[in-house]
Amino acid sequence: MYDRRIFLTSTCGFLLAGWGLATAGCGLGGRDTIMRVSRQNNSGTYHYFREAVLGKEREYKLGSVDQSGSKDVVELVSGTPSAIGYSGMGYATEKVKMLKLSRGDGKPAVAPTIDNALDGSYPLARPLYVYLVGEPTGAIRRYLDWILSEEGQAIVAEVGYVPVDPVPLADDAASADQAAISIRVAGSDTMVNLAQAWAERYHKVEPHVSVQVSGGGSGVGIAALIDGTTDLANASREMKPEERATAEERTGKKVKEFVVALDALAVYVHKNNPIDAITLPQLAEIYGEGGSITGWSQLNADTDGP
Repeated sequence: MYDRRIFLTSTCGFLLAGWGLATAGCGLGGRDTIMRVSRQNNSGTYHYFREAVLGKEREYKLGSVDQSGSKDVVELVSGTPSAIGYSGMGYATEKVKMLKLSRGDGKPAVAPTIDNALDGSYPLARPLYVYLVGEPTGAIRRYLDWILSEEGQAIVAEVGYVPVDPVPLADDAASADQAAISIRVAGSDTMVNLAQAWAERYHKVEPHVSVQVSGGGSGVGIAALIDGTTDLANASREMKPEERATAEERTGKKVKEFVVALDALAVYVHKNNPIDAITLPQLAEIYGEGGSITGWSQLNADTDGP
């Protein structure tokens, strides 16, 4: 719980001495208006947050500042004292704070950590996926095997996400064919930093293999997989049944899904924001259509609502 007296009539509604900040960059609306930072609708994180926080039938409230990438969300929040946003835990910096999150109804607030994601106590823990069409073979199979190996999963932890149980590498993990090979990877912006780290490290393991990584969002990667313009699609949400059906109809092959890491989707605020915790019902009232929370002075982290 924080002191509502900090919300005075300064530009952001903050007692500047308490925040240690100037009034510049306070966000839209002034006073104590919460600036909602969200993702564009081609993002898997956008769809995951909507289902997990708002519910499948509720839309987002209009007027958010929508960003194309996970890193963009965190950067905007870091420079905007009145902002709140959501992004993967792997994008945390010293300029922002990740809030503890409660399911509500008096349940304890839980920090977005590796342990809390693994044991399921953090409410927004989610899998991160790689999709392809058909059974993986050749260089793609060896690359996926390496991602799921102890070495690949160690990189997951280095980047700031949650490793899954590693799988031992097969005897033919190293390629016998040294011809130049390119593997195309597209999709989730949440996973771009992780995918790039994998690509760079794997090139040292297999110098003849070049893994080309692009982002754009989970929806973009899945669309590219369906169109045949990428080999692997990274996604921070599950592939939808209609997407699977389209891919299988066009290719005549089954979609294969691999869970390659876990993420604690974090709720970010400016590092000097006095609030330390928030509940899922509060988030729904901030982001959801018709939501009643529009100002920081309405929040009380020890309750389920305004």
